[in-house]
Amino acid sequence: MFWWIGVYAVFLWCYNGFLESLLGIIWGSLKNLLQRERFPEKYGKWAVVTGSSDGIGREYAEQLARKGMNIMLVSRTEHKLIAVAAEIERKYGVQTKWLAVDFSKGPEIYKTLREQLASIEVGMLVNNVGHLPPPSQTFEENSDQDINSVIRLNVVATTMMTRIVLPGMLRRRKGIIINVSSSSGYHPVPGMAIYAASKVYTTSFGLGLAHELRGTGVECQTVTPFLVSTSMSQEFTKNLSPLTAVLDVKRYVKAAVCTIGKTAYTCGHWMNTLQLFYINVISPSLAAYIIGVTLKQRRSELLKK
Repeated sequence: MFWWIGVYAVFLWCYNGFLESLLGIIWGSLKNLLQRERFPEKYGKWAVVTGSSDGIGREYAEQLARKGMNIMLVSRTEHKLIAVAAEIERKYGVQTKWLAVDFSKGPEIYKTLREQLASIEVGMLVNNVGHLPPPSQTFEENSDQDINSVIRLNVVATTMMTRIVLPGMLRRRKGIIINVSSSSGYHPVPGMAIYAASKVYTTSFGLGLAHELRGTGVECQTVTPFLVSTSMSQEFTKNLSPLTAVLDVKRYVKAAVCTIGKTAYTCGHWMNTLQLFYINVISPSLAAYIIGVTLKQRRSELLKK
């Protein structure tokens, strides 16, 4: 009699993140094969990418330039920004700008950002900048600087950058904000407690904003990568189980870009959705225990070096 309740519960369990993300990836990949996405016409001429001198941020800048977007690079290290901007212009024939900003500083940095971004039509914002404390440290061992950097880069920067560009997008009735979160935001992570907590904020903020913006012409997408081989994650990607998928950054971002405009919530790559499926099978407390034991072992290995 009540079998349909069980079916409904199973459907919700499967849909929660897993099917939603997987369907968006499939749809994005098919549409990308059939039709070239015209991002500048759909969203606006300029993409602003934070944390864009390395890793996922740099690859987003490259992939969006490939699709005809002009690129504003925002990161901390000036000489890296200059080199990346020159390479993007040479390879893709688009305009670039760059701005060296240390997001670990206080609120004064946002005045300069607001002034610089007012001069361009921001059609896309990729909130990618972030900070991960050393994996060999527990929360008690984290420095005050690391704790402040996590909050300012992972929480405040995402919030304030969105606040700066959103009014212009709403006036033009087009644009998209992409918040790069993390799979660590799905459950507590002993050994990375503050980082995981900051990613819970990023995910919740992005999903809530996506619903607020419905009907305005502006979109918000939340991207939750699992392990991607970058300089920030390199200590976590060594000597892992063969069952743990670690994607190279180009492969990951290329797939994630295909989902832009197709879904408000995505893991970014189909291999990540399989990992999400088995995470959903176990309880948050059990997931926290397993991950906590794994990170404790990894921390012991790092301390022995």
